[in-house]
Amino acid sequence: MLELSIMNAESASMDFTSILVDLANRNIPMEIITRLEELWTKTKIIAGEIVHIGRIIVEKILTFIQDNPNMAIGLAIGGCLGVLTSMIPFIGPLLAPLVTAVGVAWGIYVGRTLDSEGSNGSPMAIAIEAARLFLNLFIDIFDALRDYWTR
Repeated sequence: MLELSIMNAESASMDFTSILVDLANRNIPMEIITRLEELWTKTKIIAGEIVHIGRIIVEKILTFIQDNPNMAIGLAIGGCLGVLTSMIPFIGPLLAPLVTAVGVAWGIYVGRTLDSEGSNGSPMAIAIEAARLFLNLFIDIFDALRDYWTR
């Protein structure tokens, strides 16, 4: 409960404009930044206290991007490939789900390979490490919220 209160207090002083500039400088597509801005405004009343849950989630996502810059860029590139493919007339909407899945997986793999310094190059080891890092992002958020919801 204390951890969530600390994250909420830290996020209350954050400004989305500085986050927007940081993400734009990292060449994150504006579509993703716009979605993060929508998430940024979400709040939830928990135990009589307003919790800026959207800000906390965006902060965790930004921490993830800063800790794994190449993996995050690979993920974004894979998603953009899917969007671009969906714009192809007639066949694009049919191919977009496949291209998105393959593009995101490829982007995560290549990005994690670039981010990991001591990697042995094994595709399975890199995939497991990427999944662990990505899921830890959500585990941190849910662990903090768990204390409020289980009282």
